[in-house]
Amino acid sequence: MGLKDCLISAVEQKAISREEATFLADEFEERFAQNRLSMGDDVAKAKARKDLEASLRAEAIEKKRRADLTEARRLGIKSYLQGYRDRQGRANVYEGAMALLSHYGYRGTSSVRGKTEAIIAGAHKNLDEVMFAFQRKGVFGQRQNRAMISDVVRELHGEASGDATAKGLARSISAVFEDLRQRFNAAGGAIGKLENFGLPHSHDRVKVKQIGREGWKAAIRPLLDPDRMTNPLTGQPVGSAGIITALDHVFASIVSNNRAHMTPSMGKRGAGAIASQRQDERFLAFRDASSWEAYNQQFGRGDLIQAVFNHVNGMARDIASMEMLGPNPASMVEYLKQVTEHEIGKGEAGLASLVPESKLFSGSQAKLASYRIDSLWQTIRGRPQVVDGAAGVTANIKNLMTSAQLGSTAILAASTDPFVAASARRLAGLPVTSTIGKVVDTFRTAKRDEIVRAGVIWDEYMHVMHDELRFAGPAVGAEWSRWLADRTVAWSGLAPLTTGRKLVEARAWQGHIADMAGNSFDKLDPRFRTTLEGFNVTPADWEIWRNSIDPMGFVTPRQIEENGGAVTYLDMSAGGLSSPAYQAEAKALAHREAAEKLSELVTSWSERSVPGGTPNARSVVTGFAPRGTIGGELLDYMLQYKSFGLSFTALQWEAVGKMSLARGGGKGWRTGAAYFAAMAVPLTMGAAVYMQLKALLDGKEPADMNPATAPDFWIKAMFQGGGFGLFGDFVKASESRFGQTPIEALAGPGVAFIGDVAGLTMGNAQKLLGGEELKLGRDVRRFAGRYTPIIASHWATRGAYNRLVLDNLQWLTDPEADKAFKRLAKKAAIDGQAFFVEPGRFTPAR
Repeated sequence: MGLKDCLISAVEQKAISREEATFLADEFEERFAQNRLSMGDDVAKAKARKDLEASLRAEAIEKKRRADLTEARRLGIKSYLQGYRDRQGRANVYEGAMALLSHYGYRGTSSVRGKTEAIIAGAHKNLDEVMFAFQRKGVFGQRQNRAMISDVVRELHGEASGDATAKGLARSISAVFEDLRQRFNAAGGAIGKLENFGLPHSHDRVKVKQIGREGWKAAIRPLLDPDRMTNPLTGQPVGSAGIITALDHVFASIVSNNRAHMTPSMGKRGAGAIASQRQDERFLAFRDASSWEAYNQQFGRGDLIQAVFNHVNGMARDIASMEMLGPNPASMVEYLKQVTEHEIGKGEAGLASLVPESKLFSGSQAKLASYRIDSLWQTIRGRPQVVDGAAGVTANIKNLMTSAQLGSTAILAASTDPFVAASARRLAGLPVTSTIGKVVDTFRTAKRDEIVRAGVIWDEYMHVMHDELRFAGPAVGAEWSRWLADRTVAWSGLAPLTTGRKLVEARAWQGHIADMAGNSFDKLDPRFRTTLEGFNVTPADWEIWRNSIDPMGFVTPRQIEENGGAVTYLDMSAGGLSSPAYQAEAKALAHREAAEKLSELVTSWSERSVPGGTPNARSVVTGFAPRGTIGGELLDYMLQYKSFGLSFTALQWEAVGKMSLARGGGKGWRTGAAYFAAMAVPLTMGAAVYMQLKALLDGKEPADMNPATAPDFWIKAMFQGGGFGLFGDFVKASESRFGQTPIEALAGPGVAFIGDVAGLTMGNAQKLLGGEELKLGRDVRRFAGRYTPIIASHWATRGAYNRLVLDNLQWLTDPEADKAFKRLAKKAAIDGQAFFVEPGRFTPAR
């Protein structure tokens, strides 16, 4: 009986579906066509059948392994959800499900987001020399040692460069890549090992699509070594006979985002199993380093450093997702949604339920819970993008707004961060001490390098081009616009200040743990122990921590892992539980888990100490609305500058609630109130200092601070200290500092920018056609004052730019400039903040 007869029989017996039979028949014909190029028909058929059988057998084994891993995780998640209790002691499956995706303490588990950051921190500590060698320095943020990049690429491809430093850096990169590959496979993946693998391949989909299938194949074919390209499951080489067909498959995958290979069905289609989505990265094997560089220059995205850390960060995200949710996390998220909806439904039916009833959302509680789980997952994984061009344009506008409007935020951060950090330490049970000197100390290279080597995330490499900017949120889009936003936060001092504070807070945790090492877990301060338990730190983990003090006197992830030895990814069932190999592997795994819990604790708590914005808060607004759609882009615009305030507010309300439960006897609310006051009052004071300094830099008199005569000043300061300073502008005014109405401010600065562009162009064109008088000079001056990148907002240049450049521009182009300047000065005096360097003048009036 031939293969086709066997397939027909299998369909009739309902052993396989008709679609599966068609796929197998097509696969056999494809293999037969490849083989007959170099052998006779009978031999080619036999080999094609044998190869197909081997491939199917390997896929069946892999499928069963993933099914077993998935079921094991489902049972673990089910147990966690059933046992989860919120801070009121109530069963709450919904809150537990959200915690598995992302949380910042008090949930008793790791999360996908937290574990991702912990894995990245672990990779960073092993790539410290790479990070130091190629860090960005100078005014323009250029990478150091760029001439060495090609040498490192050569070493990664097994070619001697003659540079010992490059060889050492390449060895570190390869070791981290291999560890991530094995860990990915252990979680359910199937990435094959390839000697002298080199670097992962990033493809610019637009560039590949523009050149077309045949053009792309003609460009890449001479650069590849087909004999080193293998099937990830069977290990069989592609060879010259199969390279063209393989490239057709890869091209279709790139330009369609794998949609070309999907199997249509009536079921809901998600992203598929993450476990099977990383194989293509090691499928294309380039002949040598120069071939990789040539392809990367023509079709890639970013340089060596971006390739390395994008790969590390992406692998960390996928590994964390699979370890927390199984080989197919999207399906497990569906399970979380259904479990939550089921429990809510039981409550609605009057049955015992593991979700507390919500009177506020009665009738829609299940839909809301499902939406929040889905939206948080999409935010963590990256929202889908529908229209690439539209998403790119709006992202560029957001970056431009960041550059034109956030140049003075460093002053606010410097004025308020110490109080936020002190409150976070008080909440965690850490000593509350002044850290200004320590922050300044971290600006020294030696001190910063020492902390990074200990296992703390370096933000520059967490977001390779700083695509997560404090106060502004995610910064995607074209490289030029990201560069503008990045340089703005760097030159203003916000980026180094934020980095310094994060490093200091990480060191505070590591030092305090070392100080407490003499205590057993049950003897720790209750508040501190509760904080640790919130990330599932167990007494066993604490024993590992307390015995891992490094020579500098700190408990660090690096020291913890060194004490445990290297993870070898051996089969834990081989040799029995008492075998030395099993014991060594178990110890190494326990220490790695303990190290990552410390990293997750520190990185998560740094959001409480140095707030910047959380996916939890962002997902409330953006949901899973795709980027590149009108709704998705409007939501992104609305969220700009507000994600910080939303995240900060949510975390502080949680903190107040937690502190309220810290004491019994009916006095709990007093503890919460005291915590709130101890933070809110100094934050308001710090914001007041910021507002006065900014007024002086703008050439204005300080505002009246007397609460009796100017209560609005303190209301504005309260808004500013809480991260919603933009809305404080409307306490006694109809427009914000950027000339926006309340509706425009709510819609976001991007919408106001689009409106101003339309007014400057089409609006003036309509006036011209209608015979109205144009005030183009005044309009251009106002537009440039609002939207000139960097210098219009930087605290050191904004005053001089307004008086010396823009006022002169208005003098030259606006016949009524004198009247306009006098109106501005009069309005400022009426508002209580007269100019001491008046508009239109270039020297102080007094």
